Amino acid sequence: MRVTSNMLSQNLLSNLEMANNKMDLLQNKLASGQSITKPSDDPVKIETALRYKSTISSMEQWKINASEGLSFMETTEGILSDMTSMLQRVRELTIQGANGTNSISDRSQIANEVDQLTQQFHLTANSQIGSKYVFSGTNIDTEPLSDYPDDIPSPPPAPTEWNGNENRLEFEVGSNLSLPITIKGTDLFGITDNGDGTQSSAFFDTLNKLSTALRDGDTDKINESLGEIDDHIDNVLALRAELGARTNRMEVIYNQTDYSITNLQQNLSDIQDADMAETIMEFQSVQNVYRAALSVGSKIIQPSLVDFMS
Repeated sequence: MRVTSNMLSQNLLSNLEMANNKMDLLQNKLASGQSITKPSDDPVKIETALRYKSTISSMEQWKINASEGLSFMETTEGILSDMTSMLQRVRELTIQGANGTNSISDRSQIANEVDQLTQQFHLTANSQIGSKYVFSGTNIDTEPLSDYPDDIPSPPPAPTEWNGNENRLEFEVGSNLSLPITIKGTDLFGITDNGDGTQSSAFFDTLNKLSTALRDGDTDKINESLGEIDDHIDNVLALRAELGARTNRMEVIYNQTDYSITNLQQNLSDIQDADMAETIMEFQSVQNVYRAALSVGSKIIQPSLVDFMS
């Protein structure tokens, strides 16, 4: 086959175009830092990278939820710890008030302190973390004891309206996995429905009964209140233990999610990130080939008679 100057020119231009395209591709890799710049570069890797990115996005949201849930539960534990301390103080006052040698004035002073603690328990029942009410169940925007009077008499009345519900607020922390982050305020304060649109609180009923018994000097009711207070202490401790177990699980989930995100990000990096040193060397190699082709082409394609006829 006879090779003409035109064929040599076309082959040269074709090879130069291929080298130029290759340099353009390598420049894009160097500029973006990614080995895959468009789906056509590697459809399989692109599909895998998109799947990784979707999974990482979901896991990052789960991690945020787990972190927020941990903060919520740890704050709740602090509230329950304060409740335990206050109940222990109520217990001490009850034992002190049961002493038959107390004068009316002594019992009145003890009752006043019980009343102060009762008011603080009311504030505790309405505790908030941010804008969320801790013990309202899923009614997080509703104050559970909104009917409690501002000017509280002695003894403070037991609440008759509980605006929370028996549900527990849950956060999604994994695929098809939601974990409760609250405890039931109805369990904590012994809320029962009276069937007439009102509710009763065994917790506040005990404190109310204790305050009244102290003022009346009714030793039998004071001792009866002591047993109920012990029950309330046991209940708070049991709820704290339950919350602590869920907190530990949430910590494990948070750590596992964080570890999984790190691994997936590394896998994604292995797929889509360019090896900069290798890419630079390849670019220099292609650039050398391009320059060599230009140099050789200028020597192969010599001027013809046509060039001198113009």
